[in-house]
Amino acid sequence: MIGWFVEVFSSNSDKARMIAILISALVAIGVLLLNQYFINRRTQKEILISKIEELYQASIEYEAKARELLKGINKGERDEKGNFYLNPEMIDAMNDEVHRMEMLVGLYFPQIYFDFDSLFAGPTLPVLEIAVKEKMISEDEAIDASERTKDNIRNNTQGIKRLCTKLMEQYRH
Repeated sequence: MIGWFVEVFSSNSDKARMIAILISALVAIGVLLLNQYFINRRTQKEILISKIEELYQASIEYEAKARELLKGINKGERDEKGNFYLNPEMIDAMNDEVHRMEMLVGLYFPQIYFDFDSLFAGPTLPVLEIAVKEKMISEDEAIDASERTKDNIRNNTQGIKRLCTKLMEQYRH
């Protein structure tokens, strides 16, 4: 095998051709590897951008569900104990969106810390705590709880939007 190789490339012009072929092959392999690297990077970035969009959609859904709850509070809908009526389906839907956002951030952006526990309906909705404990409350306490609930929801949605904006700036094209 080696004898054949030496015989085929015995002249200087054959050796020069062999070196040119080897260099061309190495350059082609290098270009192929670089191309694959850049394609993988672009694909990964596109996946992350789509997940940021999904996170933003979940935040919009969270905010929409929270607004539905606030509408009930603003209308002054109350149960027989005088507590604000809170639609349990909306509360569950709100919490589902928090779980979805938490999963997206945990899977695709583990380096980002965000306190999702504060978004769940319990800590977010002081009126829920009153309703669950079935407390009898005065009108002033009801208004205060309503205002704290509205403030918490506003602050939470602003925090989510800041998180999404930060991720968009970090991973934009």
